[in-house]
Amino acid sequence: MKRGFSLLETVLVMGISIGALIALVNLFLLFNSTYGYQQAFMSTAGSAGTAMSALEAAVLPADKILASHSFSGTTYSSATTTLVLELPKINGAGYVISGEYDYIAFYASSTTLYQLTQAGGGSTRASGIKQLSTTLNSISFTYDKAVFSNVTNVIADVQTQAQFKQQTVQGHLHEKLFLRNL
Repeated sequence: MKRGFSLLETVLVMGISIGALIALVNLFLLFNSTYGYQQAFMSTAGSAGTAMSALEAAVLPADKILASHSFSGTTYSSATTTLVLELPKINGAGYVISGEYDYIAFYASSTTLYQLTQAGGGSTRASGIKQLSTTLNSISFTYDKAVFSNVTNVIADVQTQAQFKQQTVQGHLHEKLFLRNL
């Protein structure tokens, strides 16, 4: 007599296998969704953090906020969405070079935040443009005085945003930054 599987045993094994396969597919889809959301969250939070760190690094050593400055023929003016700073030039030994300055502008173009640096010869800062955020939703600067040369602190508000499926993921940082001119 040959032994084999009965029809009932075969159907039962197939049912259990299909159930396990459906559970595995659901687990995979849930993992992918969670992973994608976390990637979007990290992107927005990281982007806001990078922007705020760059602002801190530039504002804290700055002597003053300029009403405007020309960078390679393009003039940038401080306003609610643009910040132009004058910083003392620092040489390779870490000493301030008296009477000489570097200039930094922060500005947004669509969903991208940029830092533009104009460093003079002998400065430890490097001239150029740096992309700080590609998920920018809004940026605003609030100054404590109406005349830019008298400003002692600036409030920076950075909001980033990314889309994941039908969800909007946001990052938001708000900080009061003091200039060294106090």
